[in-house]
Amino acid sequence: MSYLNPEQALAAGSLSGAVLVLAGAGTGKTTVVVHRIANLIAAGVEPQAILAVTFTNKAAREMKERVKKLLGDCADQMSISTFHSFCAGVLRRHIYLLDYRRDFGIADSSYQNGLIREILSTEGLAAPKMDAGLILHQISLAKAALLDPDQCRERRGANDPLCLAQVYARYQSRMRQMDMLDFDDLLLLTNQLWERHPDILALYREKYSHLLIDEYQDTNAAQLQIMLKLAGTNGNVAVVGDDDQSIYGWRGADISNILQFEAFFTDAKIIRLEQNYRSTNIILNSANALIAKNRSRRHKRLWSAQAAGEKLLAVLCKDERDEADFLAKFILSEQPDTPLHHFALLLRSNHQARVIEEQFTRAKLPYTLIGTNSFYQRKEILDAISFLQLLHNPRDDFSFLRIVNVPPRGLGETSIEKLREYRRVSGMRFNELIRQEKVLQSLPEAGGKSLNELREILDAYQKKFAQPGLLYNKAYGFFKDVDYIDGLGRMYKPKEDALHRKDNLLEFLNSLAEYDEEQRQQGRLAEFLERFALQDDHDRRKDSQAQKQDAVTIMTVHAAKGLEFPVVMLPGCERHIFPHFRSVEDGTEEEERRLFYVALTRAKQRFIMSYAEKRRHQGKLSLVRPSPFLDELPQENIIYCTPEKAIRPASREEVQQSLLDMIEEFSSEQ
Repeated sequence: MSYLNPEQALAAGSLSGAVLVLAGAGTGKTTVVVHRIANLIAAGVEPQAILAVTFTNKAAREMKERVKKLLGDCADQMSISTFHSFCAGVLRRHIYLLDYRRDFGIADSSYQNGLIREILSTEGLAAPKMDAGLILHQISLAKAALLDPDQCRERRGANDPLCLAQVYARYQSRMRQMDMLDFDDLLLLTNQLWERHPDILALYREKYSHLLIDEYQDTNAAQLQIMLKLAGTNGNVAVVGDDDQSIYGWRGADISNILQFEAFFTDAKIIRLEQNYRSTNIILNSANALIAKNRSRRHKRLWSAQAAGEKLLAVLCKDERDEADFLAKFILSEQPDTPLHHFALLLRSNHQARVIEEQFTRAKLPYTLIGTNSFYQRKEILDAISFLQLLHNPRDDFSFLRIVNVPPRGLGETSIEKLREYRRVSGMRFNELIRQEKVLQSLPEAGGKSLNELREILDAYQKKFAQPGLLYNKAYGFFKDVDYIDGLGRMYKPKEDALHRKDNLLEFLNSLAEYDEEQRQQGRLAEFLERFALQDDHDRRKDSQAQKQDAVTIMTVHAAKGLEFPVVMLPGCERHIFPHFRSVEDGTEEEERRLFYVALTRAKQRFIMSYAEKRRHQGKLSLVRPSPFLDELPQENIIYCTPEKAIRPASREEVQQSLLDMIEEFSSEQ
């Protein structure tokens, strides 16, 4: 621990009781966590008695890798996981005590949205055109607050236009019928399990003598209760977080969990990490001044042993196209001294990306847009997953409806509606209905025949997947026999699109091969599907960075949390963009300020803000006002200028090279 600073050493060495480590941005939080684990093991704590919980699989993997590098193979005996993975493991063992099946499936957001849309369209609980995503978000918030449908009804009142309590109740009923849980259920049901069965909770308390929670400022009420139950009143629990980086209130995170830690543990030790190893002092002083405007926070002041560094730039542009032009020209003017991958454009909202992408494309400026068009959200991949989900869980009626006519097998909308009606009247699952001769005979001959063939293939492969063997081989054979691989060619036009989707399916099958290899050919379909369902955004992104080694990164500020870049550019520094226009009516100005603080503290060396005089809204250019956050920054740390003043003039050599490139490009086009 010789290279830890005094505060880091104190945090890593405080091994008993409750400890809150307030880890400011760039203060070496992960280093402290890893050394704390090493100190626990050195003090005689068994590795298997340590539970470390974080929020993303990526963070859990990195933590495990660093512990392994420091301690060797004993890291494999520790439990390092996300909240959701930990709870899924608890429920796999004990959920039968709540009258659920242990082979439950886990629904992803696409599955959930589809089910909500079906409920809205078929059961008349709310307007069919109502936003399913909005309703699902409200259900998620209710579960995060540990509210069931009845409690939700009490909170929202009888005249709720979303009919949220009714939709919530029906959604839970349908999910339970299909033996499916969503992410929020994993937390909700673990809490219920431990409340109703204290003997099971006692098993986990006995197993884990030391609990460590990372990114504690992002916890919601359900996660807080899991921590409190597991730690007990006198437990050894260390939480690491930063209230100034609490930016997920919109999805249920409760900043009071970190602000009121001493209310849960009266003898808690509070340790502040304030020495920053990332940013220059001008950046840190600016961030400190900004965040000091918030009232709901714990005092801390970041500082660095680095030099002062360059001042911040605030660049006034004419409109959004002028702003996008400035961003591209500024980055190009820094070439070749600053590699493209050193630049990050951070956006308050995804919609800002369109104009910037168009300008970067015109300027032939390579970029990577992070957080959109996930590989695993493509229709052909979601269909493939639904096929596998149905093989694992024949009771999954929603997956059945998704794939029953994929590829087209002679079942029109009328036939599918007839199957729905049979299900409503009989109460039987689709898996049972398609075994009824009278049901098949009531359908057009081609449809009834193909449905019977589909049932036979599903039955055969359910048996095959229950036997030992490579999942890849079974899945490839299944998709071949069910005509999905070749059927993609008939489903999509033009031919190039069909081939692209087929390549995507084969790439998905490669993930099964990788899983087989990792599990030494002992993998199970249920485990593969659970691992897939528990993936987070970091896991689901295709590694576009690897495809574009030197490219500008474009992402939202939320997605950038935990990352750092030498140069950060923040477009749209205007009122109603940043802070967001809803923040005033929602009372979330302080969270918007924390979000701006997160953007600022991603920068290692330079931070460039831009804002426009006018911006197009609903087709018309309107005057806009600068963000109030600009006024809250120390004005002596900012240079206000126009795009022309901000862009470094090109050297003679660069001008000559640019002319040569233009001549070469012109010649190649002739």
